[in-house]
Amino acid sequence: MRAVSDLNLFRYYQRLLSFGVGNEAKTTLQEIADLLFTSPRHARSLLAQMQEIAWLSWRPKPGRNQRSTLLLNVELSALKESLALERIKLGKYEKALSILDEDEAAFGRLLKTTSGASVKEGRLNIQLTYKRMFERVVPHQLQRSSERFLLRQIYCCLVSSDYNGQVQPELAHHWRYDDSLYEWTFYLRPGLTFHNGNPIDADTVVSLFAKLSSLEYYEKELAHVANITALNPLKVVFKLNRPDLGFAGLISGVKYGIQPVSQVNVANNKLVVGSGPFSVVEHSENRLKLQAFDGYYACRVLTDFVTIWIVNDEQMENPSLAANTLQPEPDSADDMCSHYMSTPNSEVSPASKRSRTEDGCLFALFNHHSKHALSQAQRRYISELIKPEQLADVMRSENIIFGSIPAYNLLPNWKPVLRPFGEAVKLPKLITIAGYNYTALRRCARAISSRLKHAGSRVEIVMYSYRELSEKAKNGTLDETLVVTNINLDDNRHASAFSNFFSNAVLYHTLGAQNAAWLDAQMENVRAFSPLEDYLSALEPIASTLISEYWIAPMFHHTQTLRFQGVLEDVALTNWGWPDIRSVWSAD
Repeated sequence: MRAVSDLNLFRYYQRLLSFGVGNEAKTTLQEIADLLFTSPRHARSLLAQMQEIAWLSWRPKPGRNQRSTLLLNVELSALKESLALERIKLGKYEKALSILDEDEAAFGRLLKTTSGASVKEGRLNIQLTYKRMFERVVPHQLQRSSERFLLRQIYCCLVSSDYNGQVQPELAHHWRYDDSLYEWTFYLRPGLTFHNGNPIDADTVVSLFAKLSSLEYYEKELAHVANITALNPLKVVFKLNRPDLGFAGLISGVKYGIQPVSQVNVANNKLVVGSGPFSVVEHSENRLKLQAFDGYYACRVLTDFVTIWIVNDEQMENPSLAANTLQPEPDSADDMCSHYMSTPNSEVSPASKRSRTEDGCLFALFNHHSKHALSQAQRRYISELIKPEQLADVMRSENIIFGSIPAYNLLPNWKPVLRPFGEAVKLPKLITIAGYNYTALRRCARAISSRLKHAGSRVEIVMYSYRELSEKAKNGTLDETLVVTNINLDDNRHASAFSNFFSNAVLYHTLGAQNAAWLDAQMENVRAFSPLEDYLSALEPIASTLISEYWIAPMFHHTQTLRFQGVLEDVALTNWGWPDIRSVWSAD
């Protein structure tokens, strides 16, 4: 008799559960056949199959009135999970979900235990899980780090800029700056297209930038662009009204990714059209799926498909590439930005781990626009109360640990700012703290609150969404005493650091009008006289001043960790703490 598929076998097994799991039951073949709604002969064959895969043990006693012994070995939930796991490994996700009766939490747990990458029919599929739904992935909206990482996968800019602030070609293959006319000219590659096959030429770029410069999100950065012209289909000229040596760096930022201008007007379609190495083939409530774009101007990426599943699991505080169950669970509490990647044969291969300190900082701002603004003496005293070491002590005592190093400036490679701290002074009865909904910031806010209560203040914490915090700053209604936030540089580090200061609504609001005007003048000065590769050293004294004036209190630099196993080659960490999915490949 031919073998029954595991799913059918499972349906038969379910009918036997009335005997209970782990109990030796006395029964007869006929009773089992009746329970299974089948013939004794078929029932015998089914029992033999289930015994072979250790779901049960069956000891038959021959003879008409002799009672045989049946012992069921596997709980229903465990069996469902193992069958679903098999389907996940084959990429049959919908099937797996239906076996689990659409239980998304169980599905999410299994996803984390399956391989981060698999090769099917010669095509490399990477599978990741993430803790929250992604916003619509478009460059012209303010985006958090994970969305910015995705923007880089889906869109290209005219140029990029590397770790050292050197400009590199993307859609433009050459560029030049005329410092007497303040003109930047970019020369486009021929034959460029969007994911939908529509051409990208100089007119495309001109109409896109004309649209962007009218949006509030770009207004300040592009205020010095007098006009943009397409001299021929492959040549775009930006005419500025004042010097800007690093303009090419600015437009290498993720918010300047080249997209169809029509997309800027469309509010909600999540199936976006880009120009980068991956196109979006699905963006639903529970997953985002990317596919390699064959028409990409550069080398086609080595990964064919990337599926990121949204697993709404409170314990999952990190984006993660699925961890392998056979490995002891790493101490993930330590790493708030950890990813796990594993592969089907990972139990036989040693695990590797890559870590990096992020180019960024978690910090507190003293809000000059708060209802009860603090005096300098109070800011000095609070800066002392919330030194990184003090906050780390509070977190340790509450058993909250995450991968980080204390911060004494806004970037880890900048010189520490050593400040004289103030005497203990009387603090306001009530201190309010605002931030946005990010685990690390919530933890910092709690630790600050503990320190301030210790000094005799009552503390209230309010966490907004990322966009809400920025909106409140822009419209002048952000009035909490302290604001906890962070910066994290993108892969165009130099220009990204500049934008983090120049276009940061929350920072400008908390500084108050006079200090904000000072910062503006400093930033315009950097732009006019510093080449892009010197931005970081030009910004360092400005950041140090903000700290030594007790306007900013740095707290921590995050540690980002990537663990992976097995057959994947060249898994690197990007600035956003995500694996570089475009260069992952498999030797299998």
